[in-house]
Formats: sequence, structure tokens, C-alpha cells
Amino acid sequence: MISLIGEYHCKLDAKGRFLMPAGLRKLLPMDQQTNFVVNRGMDNCLILWPLSVWNEESAKVMGLNTYKEKNRRFRRFFFQGARQIALDGSGRVLLTNMLTEYAKLDKEIVLVAQGDRVEIWGGEVYNSMLTEPDFDIGDLSEEVMGEFKDFDPEE
Repeated sequence: MISLIGEYHCKLDAKGRFLMPAGLRKLLPMDQQTNFVVNRGMDNCLILWPLSVWNEESAKVMGLNTYKEKNRRFRRFFFQGARQIALDGSGRVLLTNMLTEYAKLDKEIVLVAQGDRVEIWGGEVYNSMLTEPDFDIGDLSEEVMGEFKDFDPEE
């Protein structure tokens, strides 16, 4: 099972490449450290998927009933712009212009590990998301996690 954690600040060069942080790569099994799929994510970020996770997720999406309009639209969004990539000899990831424009990436980018995938954010977009004036993490936590019982190690 893949368990990626952490936030990594990187530089995007003029050719659309960034160096995959060694600390992030080390969290992946050896056979999954070089091949990925990158595509559009929600909220104007990109998603970098280890190839094995992409294969699992894309199988779920392929299983959607395409006679339903919402399923067709989601499926298009999910696959549109997706690109299989391999790290180059220097450990860099190359992003297409289309994807960098979608996510408003510039020189400063932030990689945010999300368990089995990594979000790629433009630095300014990421910082503004974190400082939204109407955002309250307490309210969101209660709404999303409020149904779960607190963990009690003695139970």
C-alpha cells in the first residue's frame, strides 16, 4: 500500500520540469519510483499518480455507466490531458504546457502528498487557498469527520 505524506516546495524550470523530491520518492516502493501519470485535478491543481494507483482509479472510472450524462462528463474530465510520464535521468518530471496553464503553475510550485497521490499546485494559488477568509478548518473537520468516533486505543 502506498502512503505518501508531506508538503514539498519545488522550482519549475522554463521547460516545465521539476525535480521530484528524494524524500517523496523514497516513500514509494522501489518498483514505483519512476513511472507516473499526471492529469488535471479538482480545484485547479494537477494530480501526479503512481502508475499502479492510476491503473486502479482509471479502472473504476471505466466502470461508470456511460449512458448517464454526468458519468460521461466526469470520465472525459478524468482522462482529458492525462499523460504517462517517467522521471528523466536526473529525476525530473516534465509537465505539458496545457497542464501548467490549467493549474496556473509558475516558477514556485508545491507538491502536497495525499496518501496515494500527489497534488501539484502553483505556489500563489496554494497559498491563497490556505488563507481564504471564509475557510474554517474546525467547521470543515466537523462536517467531514463528525460522524466518525474518536479513536480510543484502550477499546
